[in-house]
Amino acid sequence: MKIKWIKYKDGKPQTVNITQAVQSVNWGGSVSQAARTAEISVVNAPYDKNIKKLKLKIAAGDIIELYEKNNLIFFGEVITKEKKGETGTVSYSCMDLLNHLLRSTGVYNFSNTTAEAITRKLCLDFNIKTGSIAETKTPIGKMIIDGSSVYDIIMMAYTKAAAQTGKKHICRMEGKELTVRKKGIVVKNYVLDEKRNMTDSSQQESIENMVNVVKIYDDAGNQIGEVKKDSWVKRYGIYQSVYKKEENVNETAAAKNLLVGIEKKVTVVGINGNLKCIAGNGVKVHDRAIGQNGLFWIDSDTHTWENGIHTMNLELNFQNIMDSKEYEETEE
Repeated sequence: MKIKWIKYKDGKPQTVNITQAVQSVNWGGSVSQAARTAEISVVNAPYDKNIKKLKLKIAAGDIIELYEKNNLIFFGEVITKEKKGETGTVSYSCMDLLNHLLRSTGVYNFSNTTAEAITRKLCLDFNIKTGSIAETKTPIGKMIIDGSSVYDIIMMAYTKAAAQTGKKHICRMEGKELTVRKKGIVVKNYVLDEKRNMTDSSQQESIENMVNVVKIYDDAGNQIGEVKKDSWVKRYGIYQSVYKKEENVNETAAAKNLLVGIEKKVTVVGINGNLKCIAGNGVKVHDRAIGQNGLFWIDSDTHTWENGIHTMNLELNFQNIMDSKEYEETEE
């Protein structure tokens, strides 16, 4: 692991390698959080000559870069700084540039355009570079936006496209570039196995987000259809949602996408961490202790580097769930 600090002097960036001063690094993210985070713990040793010469006056807004085997895995801004005592450590919490799109809002009127075109337009407006942007090739009739976050607008567009295509996507920053990729790409040639690279695991079941009945309505408020899971209703009672018919969208297919059953999650701790094991990807697990052997999707991940050891804590889901953002049409 290599850590670099980009500071600004007279408006010009200067890069300093601070790896020797860093005690530990936490790098992680989740499907719902969107922006990936990094927390670095830096030695606060004012009397150590090697540390003192680095002149570590890291400030909020400075850039931190993380490299693993010379590959850039994180490029983000220092959001908060916490110092305890005259000596010890200073902790810096950082977020990647997707944070700008989470905290910025906009007003837009999109008509007959695609999610990918909307994404590129928004990134251009907010000075965010784009990398690979998934092509849906699915025109969206209209989206009138009044003050939603830029990230939510992007995901509203991809959610509307998913209602027609059934394909799920995820936004990520890769270095300085925003990407939108297919959600659920499986980590190749890798298995989390209790006998080789797992140190702990646990399992949880929940009906907290269950939806087993979806009623479909037209623009006038008339019910025109319904989809439901009878076996779920019989066992758990009614958990109902509604879907308002949209132009050029198959309402039955869209309503079915809103059904949510029992959510089963598994948490695992692994050693010799794999950088591909990040939120939004899929990973194979073999764990007889909790009776699981198959493919799971990563909801959240935390990778830690300390004393030369890379460990990871993963929250896994039995289902590949997109961070859906429903667009609610406002009256013009």
